[in-house]
Amino acid sequence: MTVGAPHRWMAVLHAEIRRTLSVRLWWLMLIPVLLLALAMSLFGSLITLLVPAATETSSILLLTGMASTLSMTTVVGAAFGALLAAGEFRHRTVTLAYLIGARTQVLGAKVVVGAVVAGIYGLVVALLGPLLGGAVLGGQQLPGWGQLAGLGAVGVLVCALWGGLGVAIGTLVPNQAGAVALTVGYLLLGENMIAGALRAGESSFGDPSVFARLTPFLPGNAGDVALYEAPVRTAGAGTDGRMVLEFLAGVSAPPPGWVALLVLLAWTAAGVALAVVVGGRRDIT
Repeated sequence: MTVGAPHRWMAVLHAEIRRTLSVRLWWLMLIPVLLLALAMSLFGSLITLLVPAATETSSILLLTGMASTLSMTTVVGAAFGALLAAGEFRHRTVTLAYLIGARTQVLGAKVVVGAVVAGIYGLVVALLGPLLGGAVLGGQQLPGWGQLAGLGAVGVLVCALWGGLGVAIGTLVPNQAGAVALTVGYLLLGENMIAGALRAGESSFGDPSVFARLTPFLPGNAGDVALYEAPVRTAGAGTDGRMVLEFLAGVSAPPPGWVALLVLLAWTAAGVALAVVVGGRRDIT
């Protein structure tokens, strides 16, 4: 009996899940995520310099720390996705994977697994961050549950998208060390340099330049805009919300958070589409 496409896809996905769970990589990368959650409240201390209403025990402090921690967690999720895809080429197991299903099916399964695991990292921060981060300083006020849930949902989505984009990068750059270095280096340094170049010569007064307006549409910045929008909104009246958001995300003229999420989704879709083309033509012999 011929196995239909849906059955073949489920077989490929099941095989990818089993392969991922059989190695320690996915839960070892939880260690830096837990450390980030522990230090979460410390990451929010910068908001006290920007928002006069943010005291040392203000809920704004913890909410900003949560957004900062989720931003850093996207780096871990993206690195996992890159390792997940590039590791197949390093260990020469990609040929066996292609025996189970078509190349697009294998890539699709990796994108799903990479996105789910990276989303779990974001969920860990969303659940444990307020507890661990608040315990570090003591006396920390917790934001409302609606605020935490909203920011947590955005964080899980941003992390998941970066997990899928990491898989695309790992497919495009089959060298495992190179894929991870490119992904982490871009998020931690490369995009900041690009954004700085686009904002070069920008004046603090007046409208930003055309090039500066491109900064929130870079993939890393788009995720940060979506994450930092909630704590900036919580800062309340009397605060120049746009200025604070621009400072925290490192952008000019940021769009609404939902637009930023769509921008990151578009980058992920484009990366996966490019990986389909390049991966489908690569010689694996």
